[in-house]
Amino acid sequence: EALLKVFLDQVSKSIEMGCKYFMMPLHLNEYLSPKIYKEFYWPTLKEVILEINKAGAKAIVFFEGQHEQHLETILDLPRGWGVAYFEKTDVVKAKELLKNHTCIMGGIPISLLVSGNPYTIDEYIKNLLEKVKPGGGFILTTGIGSIPLETPIENISAVIEAVEKYGKY
Repeated sequence: EALLKVFLDQVSKSIEMGCKYFMMPLHLNEYLSPKIYKEFYWPTLKEVILEINKAGAKAIVFFEGQHEQHLETILDLPRGWGVAYFEKTDVVKAKELLKNHTCIMGGIPISLLVSGNPYTIDEYIKNLLEKVKPGGGFILTTGIGSIPLETPIENISAVIEAVEKYGKY
């Protein structure tokens, strides 16, 4: 709350300069009980997201860790407010709850890319997209922004091939 005004001033200045998207990584959400999250964390975060939305921009909120215990709070936001990017949250559950309300992003565990093989990656993406693709509003990506150097290149190729095979509408 102490930084809210400063943050919103920066948002306003960024929008004046043409910024349309705001990436917001959250580090605490999985460590807070639903009661504490709703009482202390969510009201301020919600205000920031609403101000970004009111100014005509979109928030891309990276809900790090597990966020399933707080998913319903996202329904407090207006439809189409931005993108909920999940690291470890079950994106199928998130899509079921937030369909036609919030764009969901994530779905590929880094562990699968590092230790899987092209076959398991293809099957995983096929099965996942069958569940989350209907109705749109889903962006397939890794649970974190970068993958480890030791990730086999054939596994990265398998992701691309699977998306081209199963990701078309």
